[in-house]
Amino acid sequence: MCVSVDEQVEADVLVSSWNGVSEETLAAALARPVRQCIEAVLFESPSNGAEREQLAGDGLSLVVTTRSAYRHSIVRTFVEALRSRLPLTEDLKIRIHSAAQEALMNAVLHGNLRIDGALRGGLDGLIAAQAIIEARLESPDIGGAMIRLDAAWTASDVEITVSDSGDGYDCSNVRPAAEDGASGRGLEILQVFSDRVTVLNGGTTVRLEFRR
Repeated sequence: MCVSVDEQVEADVLVSSWNGVSEETLAAALARPVRQCIEAVLFESPSNGAEREQLAGDGLSLVVTTRSAYRHSIVRTFVEALRSRLPLTEDLKIRIHSAAQEALMNAVLHGNLRIDGALRGGLDGLIAAQAIIEARLESPDIGGAMIRLDAAWTASDVEITVSDSGDGYDCSNVRPAAEDGASGRGLEILQVFSDRVTVLNGGTTVRLEFRR
């Protein structure tokens, strides 16, 4: 499986390294009692910001590259790992997965890859956008940039945080999807599935809250 685990009992951290190969090896790397999983290329290069850290309370953290976040179903695997740690109704599981997946793709496409949403408005734009995406995924600086998912929970709620390595955006300029189909749609989808949505750190982080 190419999964290694680094246990630091005194800091209450159990860290694993994922080889970036498949959802199956990711599931193994996220298996209990792991609390933080870092993709191998980031695990070996902490200068990327993927430091091993102490997690307060109940939590699970996953740090991967843009390339892996785009090419693998990491949200589905992450939510299944979350479900193994706390009971989730089917409705709550679906809502967490749907919101986290939308937040992740926003972080990948618009955060790290810097794809203009207007590009994907038609067939020609979609073709052009795909070519740009594939080229940027091969770039060490962009394809290897960090994407992070964090989950924290209590008896009453679950909180999912998705962070990217992009430049962020001005949240005050985001208009409703009815007025601007490109920029407003993602945020509206998050609001449909989540009980509360908060944009942080200049637009590079979104926090999704769900009542249990």
